[in-house]
Amino acid sequence: MWPPLRCVGLVATFMILLFCIAVPAAASVPTVIITDYQVSPSVLIPGEEGIITVTVKNTADQATLTQSYSSDTSATTSSVAINAPIDSVTMVGKGIEVISGGYTRVGELGPGQSIPISFLIRAPKETGVYFPEVWIRVSDAKSLKFPIPVNVNSDVLIQQRPMISIEKQLPPSVAPGDDFSATVVLENTGQLSAGNLRVTVNSSTSSITSKTPSTIHIAKLGPGEKSTIVMEFSTDKKSPLGLRPVNLVLEFQEPDGSYQKQVETLGINIRGKARLDISQITTDPIRIKEGDLFTLIIRIENTGTDDAKSVDAWIDIPVSGTREAFVGKIEPGNDAPAPFNLQADRAGDIPYTLTIQYEDDYGTDRIEQQLHLNINSTDNLSMVLGIVLILLIAGIGAYWYFFRRKPGTGNV
Repeated sequence: MWPPLRCVGLVATFMILLFCIAVPAAASVPTVIITDYQVSPSVLIPGEEGIITVTVKNTADQATLTQSYSSDTSATTSSVAINAPIDSVTMVGKGIEVISGGYTRVGELGPGQSIPISFLIRAPKETGVYFPEVWIRVSDAKSLKFPIPVNVNSDVLIQQRPMISIEKQLPPSVAPGDDFSATVVLENTGQLSAGNLRVTVNSSTSSITSKTPSTIHIAKLGPGEKSTIVMEFSTDKKSPLGLRPVNLVLEFQEPDGSYQKQVETLGINIRGKARLDISQITTDPIRIKEGDLFTLIIRIENTGTDDAKSVDAWIDIPVSGTREAFVGKIEPGNDAPAPFNLQADRAGDIPYTLTIQYEDDYGTDRIEQQLHLNINSTDNLSMVLGIVLILLIAGIGAYWYFFRRKPGTGNV
């Protein structure tokens, strides 16, 4: 028998090793469901072939995985996607002949993803309502059996479900700081009405904000009916570039009182856009006289969120000289000079047009601005005549004051 102290040491060492092993928290088990099915044709005649299509969906979203280390009492938490690895999808006839009804190694379904599966069937000779079953086997999860009602020339009415399809109309891209609208069209493609429809908008990023109510209510949507919802959003000028999701949660009530839930995603493509403007206009020399050679310098700044590439500027001005300047690339928050070497062929307040052309991810754009340039005249005749006229008036006034006024009319 070992000494007691040695046994205690071995047990303590074993316990420390156990606690030092990272223990991940149990992740959510993936679950698949059949969200929709369709039998075509809806009523088969005996011996007729048809198609059954089912929509298989992974109901898992994300799971939180936590790893703890007792050696330093630290823990890490991360969100991981819970895929549903589907081993096989088969159909058991239950009186219906299944012509093609087996799929193996279907693959993995990501969180919230759906996949349609079709089976070719043939109706039996006897009329009636049959219930072939769809069997779905998922690795490390519960298998699924789902009966599909098939009407073979029977007078029995098979109750269908309301089915809501969602069509999304989005702008190709949105520049940070811009507002945009998204149109969502709900259509009931089922054979029964859906009631108490509620659409909830949930942006996953604070840089996209809903300007319209985040919850929209629709009292009823009958078979074949549509409802169009226009949503307005605003974006922050510092919005990160890339694809940004906005979640739509649709809930509706079936005729039996049960509620169904669908989750859709609006993928908003945030792309930067260049915006050019004039930051400063100077001349060298500052005071321009007629006949001078001078340089007109127009500084162009980029106040947008993307690079302005191939920036080219030109002026339409009635003086001779270089009227075009290639600037190149201007990054957001920066400016660059566009110099024009000109000669003052004329004097006065001269209007001219500045045109700036540039490229960004949205294509080629152009802006125009009306400006003025002041050129001083070298002809001093008018100035001399003005001075002479002032001196003449002053002389006449002095002569009248000292020599022509009558005695006694002024101060002694």
